[in-house]
Amino acid sequence: MNTADPLLTGADVARLAGVRRPAVNNWQRRHPDFPAAIHSGGMESFPLSQVMAFLDGRVIRPRFLADGEQHGTTYGDRARRSPEAAGLRRYQAVASAPGTRKAQDSGRTVAELMGPVAERIQGDAGARTDYVTLIASVAVLRACRPARWSGLLRAAPPRQSPDEARRLLRRVGDAADDALRGVGILPGVGRSLDRLRPSSYADVQQVIRLAGELGADDFPLLLEHFEEQAGLKSGEFFTPRAVTRMMAELLVCEEDERLTICDPYLRGGELLAAAVESVRDTGGSTPSLTVRGTGSHEDTLRLAGMHLQLHGVQARLEKGGAAPWNEPDQLSATADRILLNPPFSADASAPRDSSPGQWPYGQPPPGSGHFAWVQHVLGRLGPRGRAAMLMPNNALSSASGQERDIRRNLVEQGRLECVIALPAKLFRGTTIPVSVWLLRKEPSPSRQVLFVDARRMGVMKSRTRRVLTEEDTSAIVQSVGAWHTDEVYSHPPPGTAVLSTAVEAAEVRERDYSLNPADYVVQAASAGRDADELEAEYERRELMLRRAQHLMLEADRQVANVQRKQAFVHPVNSAVGSNQWEERPLGELCDIQAGPSPSLIKRARSEDGDVPVVQPKHLRDRRVVAPDQVMVLHEHAERLLRAYRVAGGDILCVRTGTTGPSALVEPAQHGWILGSNLLRIRPSEHQGQEALPEYLLAFLSLPAVEEWIRARSTATTSIGSISAAALGRLPVPLPTWDEQVRIGGQFRAYDQQIVTHREFAEAAEHSRTALAECVLQRAASVVQPGTARKEQGD
Repeated sequence: MNTADPLLTGADVARLAGVRRPAVNNWQRRHPDFPAAIHSGGMESFPLSQVMAFLDGRVIRPRFLADGEQHGTTYGDRARRSPEAAGLRRYQAVASAPGTRKAQDSGRTVAELMGPVAERIQGDAGARTDYVTLIASVAVLRACRPARWSGLLRAAPPRQSPDEARRLLRRVGDAADDALRGVGILPGVGRSLDRLRPSSYADVQQVIRLAGELGADDFPLLLEHFEEQAGLKSGEFFTPRAVTRMMAELLVCEEDERLTICDPYLRGGELLAAAVESVRDTGGSTPSLTVRGTGSHEDTLRLAGMHLQLHGVQARLEKGGAAPWNEPDQLSATADRILLNPPFSADASAPRDSSPGQWPYGQPPPGSGHFAWVQHVLGRLGPRGRAAMLMPNNALSSASGQERDIRRNLVEQGRLECVIALPAKLFRGTTIPVSVWLLRKEPSPSRQVLFVDARRMGVMKSRTRRVLTEEDTSAIVQSVGAWHTDEVYSHPPPGTAVLSTAVEAAEVRERDYSLNPADYVVQAASAGRDADELEAEYERRELMLRRAQHLMLEADRQVANVQRKQAFVHPVNSAVGSNQWEERPLGELCDIQAGPSPSLIKRARSEDGDVPVVQPKHLRDRRVVAPDQVMVLHEHAERLLRAYRVAGGDILCVRTGTTGPSALVEPAQHGWILGSNLLRIRPSEHQGQEALPEYLLAFLSLPAVEEWIRARSTATTSIGSISAAALGRLPVPLPTWDEQVRIGGQFRAYDQQIVTHREFAEAAEHSRTALAECVLQRAASVVQPGTARKEQGD
């Protein structure tokens, strides 16, 4: 195993060298060869190896020699004999993680840590990531320094005040930073924990106890919570666990005697941790690994170090930037394997150096670092080295001439091994699909490129998140492995949706060096399905079409019945002020509630939530359609957002931005959460209901009423907003109850007709597609790319 440098404070150096603290300050000021300080967590740290190199070069003056020290003794000699040296060796010993537990037990522990105790310790929303740091650092403290961890659980003081709770957190921070420095991880936990605001000493001890039960397998759950709470930018999103596992298995798929593995844009250490797991799974031994990484953000770099520490690996991690080609001082050592999820944003520094030899595969275009990363990775690979990196799909076949030239050189020089197209919605916070590129240092004699189309793989974990299953990733790895061993590669394993094909460089050349697997692999909806399956799908779609047609015709009959039997009465044209009608403010007829603050929604939202949050885009055709993005947990809906739940008969309207028709909540939508930019209008019942929801919906949907709302919207910015009080002053013409029933029924019939006609059109489109797949299956198989080439070679 590669042993990482412990990090020493100035006081540590003084104790190690047997001098007073001012002597270290003098060395730092007066000697250029004194190690450069690493600034983190509000303090300076120095790598042990560099400190020892400095101390070995300084002979102790005779008058400063201690008893038993001979002339010529160096401060390095003294340091190796000091008690501090034994302590440093203990820092480097990695304790075993706590005993293995079942996955469900682990999940329950993390869920308990993220429950009410989290809110009580965080104090405010701004400290959420600091709370995750607390949990992670305690887990590492338990692994590295179990005695210090258990000492934090000693009997509570008699007065358990908030001040005592904060003092306990400071002890946790000091102990964690001490342990982290000892294994070469940047300190800074103490400063992070200072932002927490615990009110109970017992709460802090509960977190220390529970977090001490966590191990390496639990860390991905903590990364998910950190990512969710931190609001990371796209360049900092952590890599989904299934993708990291797949990338590692594609690179570390045999038992190697020795490997150097690197991640030049470290996020949460997830790719390096997956590589370590993959080596262990193949029978390799972690002592043979040398693990390196570079991170651009101190907080995530610290998390990555803790992540790897729990895996029993001390990695060489360094602070760097998002454009290492512009920073010559960054790590330049080669690696056998490189795994990378680079920043996709165009604001990463564009390549500045265009000197000969800097870009052997072509100068990357300004404003994009994608192909700079490709060349940086190839330059870092050692002999026979291989790399797996994620790339945005716009790099597959972009129109840029410079990027096309780079793709051409990668293919023609045999450096590109494989391109794997992944499905969309794999990453938190974005729906953009990506692809995995496999690169190699040594050119392939065949110049073949394997294209794998996995766009249809995975299952939806939520309305916005897709997850690759173990079967999916295994199918991809098997496809690549089969190609490496010259086995059949053009058909997917049974039960999977992946297709792959190997393509000669000449065909890639014919397609103008497009690297899009869709250009080479037929992945029609009918792929992998026989005629019986396609026919069954067509019959299912036809049945849905007939049902939609039945509902549409029934809605047409209802509207025709209304038109034939009843005289149409429009509320605006009625005799307002007569004996039959009166005018009342909306606020007297209804309770009007504005939506919660965006921060409260953000606090309650969760990828695993089961209660939808209604947003303005969900108000369509005067009804509420199923929300598809923001969800909150049921417990949060009951506790934090209870006052903002909707019920059948409520009317929702937009209060901020562009106003439009209101919408009626159906009984089946009871309990959904009111969005921040909406108003909830609920007919009052405390003195008997006077307004029918269906009638109010018809009135509020009138263009004249929408204009009334817009005219009274205030605008502190360019976006207008109407308050609940202002909307409450809207004059509503109120007929008798029977008249409200008649008018409301008329408009509901028209609304239903509109909805059913649109659903029928959608069902007809799906039915047509299913029929086309069924009829044209044979034609599609005839023109499948690659088929003719294989037959010619047989």
